[in-house]
Amino acid sequence: MSINSRASLWTSFLLIVSVMLLCMPASAVNTDVTGGKLLSSQDEGVVVDYQIVVSGIPKQASVIEMYTDLIPVSDQQLWTVETEGLNLVDGEKSLNEPTLRLNADGGLPESIKVSVTGRVPVLTSIEVVDGVVVTTRVTKKTGYTYYQVKAIDANGQTVGQASTATFSITIPGEAQFNERVNAITDKDLRVLAQDLYSKGLTDEANEVLKYAEIPRESTMPFMTSVIIGIVLLIIGLVVGVFLGTIRAKNMQDYQSEY
Repeated sequence: MSINSRASLWTSFLLIVSVMLLCMPASAVNTDVTGGKLLSSQDEGVVVDYQIVVSGIPKQASVIEMYTDLIPVSDQQLWTVETEGLNLVDGEKSLNEPTLRLNADGGLPESIKVSVTGRVPVLTSIEVVDGVVVTTRVTKKTGYTYYQVKAIDANGQTVGQASTATFSITIPGEAQFNERVNAITDKDLRVLAQDLYSKGLTDEANEVLKYAEIPRESTMPFMTSVIIGIVLLIIGLVVGVFLGTIRAKNMQDYQSEY
């Protein structure tokens, strides 16, 4: 085989290898938590404080994008960039927004350190309607994001895979409430307590639990059963009126806004 043929083969081989390397998908960026501890579950409204170090940044990346579901705390920034020489793509305001994008004039460094201080979203809200306290609850409790880190190239495309850490949110007292409900032997009272709680009438649901937890004879007198039935009927009507009032108020607010 001539020297020119060998050179041609080596050139072809190197070209093929180069193309294969370019076509190989980039691996996920590495994200290490160096300060604080990320629990799998957090109570609503608590403040979480931690630091992350992003490494393994692909050479093709021109921007590092970070996202969190945590909410800014008063007098504290949500994001604090600890690594020097980085630019805020979206300006200073992005330090208190869910998404933070960073780049650097001379290219991204090998690692980036960022501190995060934020509050876990609150799932409950309380409204007083005609003197009755009604608690509304967000149904989504899982899949919230501590952080999601992505490497972005010059064309705005994600390079490799994102690095993500998630958590679920718990409502203080809800687990204990469910335990008490499950301990009720009277099916009707158990269903009533659950129904009141789901409609936001937490105080009324707890009153039902208190009544259900009172020791009593295994056989309930007929008159007592009748009285309880009447009480349940009245509660059902009252709940319907309250919920109707809330829906009407929300519709009025919506119409006034639009």
